[in-house]
Amino acid sequence: MMTRMINRSLALPLAALLAVLPLGAPQADAAAVSGQAGGAPAAGMAAKKKGKETPLWTQVWGDEFDDGVIDGSKWTFDLTNGASVGNPGWGNNELQYYTNRPENVKEEDGKLVITALKENYEGFGYTSARIKTKGLFAKRYGKFEIRASAPAGKGYWPAIWMLPEHNRYGGWAASGEIDIMEGWGSRPHTIAGTIHYGQQWPSNTYSGKEYELPNGSTIEDYHTYAIEWEPGEIRWYVDGLLYSTKNDWYSRSADQPANNAYPAPFDEEFHLLMNLAVGGNFDGSPAPDTVFPKSMKVDYVRVYELTGREYREPVPPTVAKEEYLPGAKLPQANGSLIYNSGFTQTLEADPGMGIPGTAHWALYKDPGAEADVSLENIGGSRFAKVTVGQAGSNAYSIQPQAIVSLAKGRYYKLSFDAKTDTARSMNVKVTGGASVGYAGYSQGLNAELTDSVKRYEMAFQMKMASDNAARIEFNLGSNAHPAWIGNARLEEIEGIPFEHDAPKAPLSSGNHVYNGTFDIGEPDGMSYWHLLPDGKAAAAGSVDADERKLNVEITKNGKKEDDVLLLQKGLFLLDGHDYALSFDAKASHSRVIGVELAGGDGKTYAKQNVTLGRDSRTVTVSFENLAAAADDPNAQLIFHLGGSKGTLQFDNIRLVRTSTYFPPDTVFYPLANGDFSGGLNPWQPAVDSGGAVTAKAVDGEARLTVTNQGANPWSAMFLQTGFVSRAEFLTRSASTRAHR
Repeated sequence: MMTRMINRSLALPLAALLAVLPLGAPQADAAAVSGQAGGAPAAGMAAKKKGKETPLWTQVWGDEFDDGVIDGSKWTFDLTNGASVGNPGWGNNELQYYTNRPENVKEEDGKLVITALKENYEGFGYTSARIKTKGLFAKRYGKFEIRASAPAGKGYWPAIWMLPEHNRYGGWAASGEIDIMEGWGSRPHTIAGTIHYGQQWPSNTYSGKEYELPNGSTIEDYHTYAIEWEPGEIRWYVDGLLYSTKNDWYSRSADQPANNAYPAPFDEEFHLLMNLAVGGNFDGSPAPDTVFPKSMKVDYVRVYELTGREYREPVPPTVAKEEYLPGAKLPQANGSLIYNSGFTQTLEADPGMGIPGTAHWALYKDPGAEADVSLENIGGSRFAKVTVGQAGSNAYSIQPQAIVSLAKGRYYKLSFDAKTDTARSMNVKVTGGASVGYAGYSQGLNAELTDSVKRYEMAFQMKMASDNAARIEFNLGSNAHPAWIGNARLEEIEGIPFEHDAPKAPLSSGNHVYNGTFDIGEPDGMSYWHLLPDGKAAAAGSVDADERKLNVEITKNGKKEDDVLLLQKGLFLLDGHDYALSFDAKASHSRVIGVELAGGDGKTYAKQNVTLGRDSRTVTVSFENLAAAADDPNAQLIFHLGGSKGTLQFDNIRLVRTSTYFPPDTVFYPLANGDFSGGLNPWQPAVDSGGAVTAKAVDGEARLTVTNQGANPWSAMFLQTGFVSRAEFLTRSASTRAHR
């Protein structure tokens, strides 16, 4: 029910997008995927304990709406059109203004009644209501059952859905969304169940399935909508009939090198929402003959705990490899599935990007956005240059697209060369077209372009149905800087191994340690780490899925601290610099452990001992003037744990450089073109978290138009990068506001 701008995307930092896990959009249905629980349990299944039958599901929360008063201990409201929370139109161009007036929401005749009115109110043409349990009730896993009817008519958008209570993994949709039921007022015989996940908007994706109500029924009739949610699996029901099962999803947080450990993001508490929207991206605006007012009526809401058996264990699904569809563009002699990557082919029936030499490519432009394509030779290769006239307000407003064929279950590596005139971001993503709802087939790659040609790459697995008309989207909207794209390749690979020990660029937070919180990467939570007992010791490590801390149990200690090592390889350490290590730890008894920074060859750079006790504490260790022989991109962080039996626990491990470092190629210069006499170059607008901003130079000023404030102060930015300086500036605004 949240923002539907999922068909094209702008992603997060490139360092977080190097392929370390097989990511991608999920299959359309889980029937062809292994690792699931074998479908839904029958409604009457139950376990017997000591001769007494235990119900499969036991109700733990609910509301029958039978006392005539909305229960304030269970329900609260979203109000306005979303502008109050920096999300006008609720991210979907919705037309209604939400209120908690009895005209829009009340209990009546044993029902919760949400009514959409056509009226002028607070500057909007429609009112309605959105009711939720946020802050009052949230649950992880269980059965959620709602009996309701909803109105028909073009422009009505009823929804029963769930959002995370705490957004542990980041903003929408990195922390997920579960749509139990959504209806189209113009298609009253059909409903849908959907999950949203992936990265924070606009790098999110989704997977769902429609269901046609049987026997001519419509959403105006009462139906019971339900999900059964277990670790690693969600099942959707209408009137007790299972119609969809999903178990393939992923979550990736900002400033992380890999996905959050499966089954994130659907392993946290979610709260419930119910609303009746008007207009927006889902069903469009009301038609002239749409009848107002109409109501969504909810008979009851019931939430259950699974009591008849244990919850299933989450197992990441696998997708079988399929053959290409008939008529597919098969790999060429050079192995690439991108046809005409050299921009030399012209086909009569293929307009390409509007100029000769661009067959097998397309150029998408949002209404109001403008861009032109030309071809240039760079370093002996032909590049497509995209010159942006009007950037539009979305990342996807301008998209050169390579049209390719993909087969379900196969792994692919995408690579390409690109540059710009100064600096800009370009998000790249593989998707389907309108016929599949612009579904995402890959994660997003955020290529930070410079004025020099660089190569970018990512790997993904195609998990949805095979597609002969998939698109590689190079998203160039919301930024006026041009881009040159060339030497693009899409090739099949055997798989995507997890690179535990590859050189690790420090995260944007400055942390050199990957997965120091033991909650990203593979499901065991220990990605990037090695626990190494030698032949004289025995030790095992584990991460509890709820606690998310590393527990090390040493059952045979050996004689020396070196007999049990916990280490991470591939850290980039600089000779002569200072570092600070911090971590939370405790032990089953007071004991000493060693912490060491070492070279890739095992040579000790620095080592100190620390004492751990039975109570967890934050340990800090300083390493000054590191005595490395040279800058080392393969250094190691080593914990020496041998010499004593017992258990230890670790969490929040961080290693940061505390001394100042400038790369040898750093150029120091003051802010350029601060009076905008040269236009905007090298300034550029930038967006995040739903923001939208455009810029143009007029009469020696940079004029910024913010069309969406986004969720954060930095959601709409105007910036210049690549300098170290003190900054002074003058600013004015059309209204009173703060600037950062």
